[in-house]
Amino acid sequence: MADEITETPAPLPLSGDEKRILELHDRLQQLQLEIALLTSQKNYDPSTTTSSANGSIEEAQRALLDSRSRYELRNQVVESVVVTNPILQAVHNGTKASPIERDLLPVLEQRDQSSSTLSQQSTELRALLDQITEVESQNLRLGRENVALASRLLDLAEQTNRSKAEAVSMDPERAAEIARLEDQVKLGRQRWRVLKGTASAVVAGSGVDWARDPELRDIVLDPEDEDQV
Repeated sequence: MADEITETPAPLPLSGDEKRILELHDRLQQLQLEIALLTSQKNYDPSTTTSSANGSIEEAQRALLDSRSRYELRNQVVESVVVTNPILQAVHNGTKASPIERDLLPVLEQRDQSSSTLSQQSTELRALLDQITEVESQNLRLGRENVALASRLLDLAEQTNRSKAEAVSMDPERAAEIARLEDQVKLGRQRWRVLKGTASAVVAGSGVDWARDPELRDIVLDPEDEDQV
């Protein structure tokens, strides 16, 4: 139960005046930003801007970034100065700490725990991204190796076919023997197709439940394969 309280502390019991001060602080920052924007608009002179004034545009962009950086830095410094003493009083349980400062301790503990968790998750995320990058690199490397091996295989196949063709052309008797064997293979394939078609028709028309017998099913359904003979 204590862990649940630490993870999700109750809202700070702010008084009406304290809530009003925080609202006024937020409103003050908003007004400062609006005043800065109105001042910039008032100082803007369209007559000084031409279609070729690229340098002026870049200079204005740099000035905008500089102003934004100084504005955010100033706010961060003010917030740090304002919250430093209450945080010290809450963490060290100072004797002069007010009740609201003592109530800050659970919130600070939650903040530290969240920061630690976020840091750990960021580290794990970075490790996963590194692993993904490594796997992608390996895939690219393997892909290049596969392309090289496929190219090499095609070269070897082409060399083999060329060697066979050269060997046959150099020996007429061997060429005649190869042609005779090829004719026999073609004739054997034709006979095998006829026999297979006949056997398939006989089995299918016999009324036997050939679908339940693996051998009969292969006879009826097995597609013709030119390389079987």
